[in-house]
Amino acid sequence: MNSPFFSFLRRSFYFKMILVMLAVSVIPLIALSFISVSVSSNTVEKQVNRLNAQLVNQVVDRIELTMTRLRELSEQYSRISSIQGALVSPSAQYFEEVVRKRDLISVLSTASAIIGNVEGLQVYSAVTGEILSSTEAPAMLEDSPYRPLIEQYLNSGEASLFLDKHTLPELEILDTSTYYISRVPFYLYEDLKGVLLISMNNDQYQRQIENIQLGSKGSISLLTEDGMTIATTSRLEEQEDARRVQDLLQHWRKLNRPDQFAAGSSIVSVKQTSTYDKWIVVSEIPSQELTASTDIIRKTVTYFLAILLVLGAASIVGFGYQLYRPLQAVKRQVDALKKGNFDARVTRFANNEIGDLGRMLNTMAVRIQDLLADLHESEDLKRKLEIRALQSQINPHFMYNTLNTIRMFAMMKDYDKINSLMGRLVALLRYSMENFEQTVQLRQELEYLTDYVGLLNMRYKCQIHLQADIEEPLQNMQIPKLGLQPLIENSVFHGILPRKLPEGHIKVRVFSDATEHQIILEVSDDGAGMEEAGLKQLQMQLLREETGENIGLQNVWMRMRLLFGAGTRILLHSPAGEGLTIRILLPAETVQMKEEPHDSI
Repeated sequence: MNSPFFSFLRRSFYFKMILVMLAVSVIPLIALSFISVSVSSNTVEKQVNRLNAQLVNQVVDRIELTMTRLRELSEQYSRISSIQGALVSPSAQYFEEVVRKRDLISVLSTASAIIGNVEGLQVYSAVTGEILSSTEAPAMLEDSPYRPLIEQYLNSGEASLFLDKHTLPELEILDTSTYYISRVPFYLYEDLKGVLLISMNNDQYQRQIENIQLGSKGSISLLTEDGMTIATTSRLEEQEDARRVQDLLQHWRKLNRPDQFAAGSSIVSVKQTSTYDKWIVVSEIPSQELTASTDIIRKTVTYFLAILLVLGAASIVGFGYQLYRPLQAVKRQVDALKKGNFDARVTRFANNEIGDLGRMLNTMAVRIQDLLADLHESEDLKRKLEIRALQSQINPHFMYNTLNTIRMFAMMKDYDKINSLMGRLVALLRYSMENFEQTVQLRQELEYLTDYVGLLNMRYKCQIHLQADIEEPLQNMQIPKLGLQPLIENSVFHGILPRKLPEGHIKVRVFSDATEHQIILEVSDDGAGMEEAGLKQLQMQLLREETGENIGLQNVWMRMRLLFGAGTRILLHSPAGEGLTIRILLPAETVQMKEEPHDSI
């Protein structure tokens, strides 16, 4: 859309009328939106405060339920007769003493597994001074890490005692676990036989709060009565978080322990448990987390208004564009033709001169497509003629060598060999003359090579052994007719015969390389090979398609390039004293397979 189109819009009466209607409808909507955002901000803040208080209450309920369960379990297991019966004087019989300890440890381990979320159970025997545990080996009181806990309990004179890091801050064992301790048997009026300890790792409390999401900077903490952290979701460093917690508790106590209060830019909810632990749950939500929802609402409304304005403007432009569209369609058609996309068509025609121009462009695109199709057919015919011309270069050269061999045997009057030689020659000529296709199956070419090598073996004393190693699916691949014979001839006359040895070997390999997506055609011999300088020169001549002394190899390379495309490559390799290897790499997608038709009976 260019300046004439906008000039058209500015002059249009309908544009001015729609613009006024849009302004009348949008201005009241903007005012209503700002009022809604203001009301929603207050509503969101109240709702978040209420949910925060409910969250703290739920955490407190979980902690109180855990503490109540610990007390009930302690009382329950203190009354178990198997535990009380094990806390007796040592038996004179060693075996009986071992069985008694084993049974008690088994009871403790089973109880720990049944309870599930406790860290372990320990029993102190007041008779033997020994501590048996569900997780550790038996030990005497003076050697056990539980000694300070048991002494603290025995000095308290209580039936049960709860210990956390607030009780004995200097004791490391309380940094990671809490303990509920009770006497065995439970009641004070019975003689003390021992002490039962139930430990719970602080990670259990951490799991109860770690999935609570309070935004990126909000946190919830579980504290002892004096503010020491049991579990927290705060991301601050330990010392920094400890200072934060102490400041919040000090402010909370100063305000006479309210359920909620504002601290700086945060909303804080605090509640203390009513059970024996007296732990405190503190939840802090920064104000920016509260305003985040309000900002989302404000941005949503702003985007909504912006979209309305954009849609209104787009509607105005759209109506004008309905008048301007035919000319734009013609312009797109011209741009497509410039880029070579001759399939593009003008599909809608205005009933005016612009529509006539669109029809003319469509007719021109069809005509150009027809001309291009004719050009492609001409190029394909030219390529086929080039392949046929290259193929015809091979036959005279081969016939000359073969007839020269027959002449030699005729001079020697060796009629048996002449007969055998003529039979092979007839087979070779039949292959060359009866097959008018430019390509043949690889298996057919190999059969031809067998006859060809047999013919050579009749002419020379050096016996050539031809070996073929072909992957099964590739025996039916299409290759240029007489595409391998010049390579075999090159190996014989330039590699094997110059060495004047009794025999020589030629190997034809055809295999696939799935990694590189290639089909590799390889012909190797154990002949004289080539020097490095000559090998590099020949490689450069092949790549540049320059005519050199090795016409047969050049001919094969050009035919392979014409048949399999520009992605075809040729590699020459001649280690010292190991002959020459010619490797032709064909793009896998250009190789075609052709099954040999079965004769009908």
